[in-house]
Amino acid sequence: MEQLPPIAQRGMRVQTAVSLREPDRVPFIPTWNNFYQLEYGVSFQDSMTDPFTLNAALDHVLDRYEPDLVYMPTVFPIPAMERAGSTQCRFPGPYHNLPADTPYQYIDKQFLQDEDYDAFLKDPNWFLFQKVLPQKYANFGGLALLNPPAMCNSVVYSLGVLGAPPVQETLKAMLDTGNLVMENLGKCAAQAQHTVERGFIPFGGATIMTPFDEFADHIRGIMEACMDCIEEPERLEAALEICSRHIPTFIANAKMQHAEYMFIPLHCGVDDFMSLENYKRFYWPGLKKVILASIDAGMTPIVICEGKYHTRLEVLADVPKGKVIYFFEDVDLVKAKQILGDVACIGGGMPTEYLMMGGKQRVIDHTKKMIDLLAPGGGYIMTNTIAIDQVKTENLEAWKDTLFDYGKY
Repeated sequence: MEQLPPIAQRGMRVQTAVSLREPDRVPFIPTWNNFYQLEYGVSFQDSMTDPFTLNAALDHVLDRYEPDLVYMPTVFPIPAMERAGSTQCRFPGPYHNLPADTPYQYIDKQFLQDEDYDAFLKDPNWFLFQKVLPQKYANFGGLALLNPPAMCNSVVYSLGVLGAPPVQETLKAMLDTGNLVMENLGKCAAQAQHTVERGFIPFGGATIMTPFDEFADHIRGIMEACMDCIEEPERLEAALEICSRHIPTFIANAKMQHAEYMFIPLHCGVDDFMSLENYKRFYWPGLKKVILASIDAGMTPIVICEGKYHTRLEVLADVPKGKVIYFFEDVDLVKAKQILGDVACIGGGMPTEYLMMGGKQRVIDHTKKMIDLLAPGGGYIMTNTIAIDQVKTENLEAWKDTLFDYGKY
């Protein structure tokens, strides 16, 4: 293996663990959140305006921590959000009158009201186009004036609505926003290519959400969607079936990126948000579709099980053997490996708070403990619980150095 290029070594190490075998060493895949900005002195406003301001931070992370997969510093682009008039995300700068070092904050909003449920189910494309987008983006209000069936009239006068000032303003805003998003994506792609050229494998750029999270986060609202499990079960199932139709689009986008790994963050499936019965009925079917579609497209799903997942482990075992990675934030990892170890690779083990507080000896001792408990037999990746913001670098370095030495098979 030492004769292989570094990127091939890292890829083989991870894939050996995915296939439930023992690699040369336990793979090391820390997940970063705002670490790139906070540790290297780049303001959130600057990084969200131009991702290239994080290039030096990215290089330092590669040099010092040598992750086997690199969670890329992808952030939402402020210029595009400002031009669209985003209402669902608050970000630094004059648009929201927030300081430059303020991290962005996603805002849970309800764009589908109870009385509109049937209209959404009857014609979801029309509803999203005419009702949801103008609410999500203030500068797209002219979409509410467009009626595609009426515009398809055989008489050209039916297109006169395109000349209405609100519609023209919206179309201009949409074109400008698209150009700004493409500019940002081009820079993100350049960072990913640079990472590959440095001998590392990026992940996080290719992302897909479960149908439930797609519906909850972007259309119905998280609290309302979880309540629908009890109050509107039939309508909710119909809505989730509609959202599952979008899966091929996300898969196609990931294949265009030549992604090896599909990032699947789970938001609403935690123990606290729904019962196991409702999880099996409403959440797992869509998650399984996403997992299987990613595998069929030749990618390895990395499923990020956020929050408590104690009661879900047996359900998660219903996947093809040796094809899936589950990262856990809050489960008994020994139990997780007992239940999932013959089917899926598990990741976790380092409480992020240990990296933030306390001394490095606790980090060293805990790293060794987790390796002793979880590494035998393979199928284990060491990662942290909550994505890293600001930590003690000596603790982070102690974690990496200990794993690189003690984690050898």
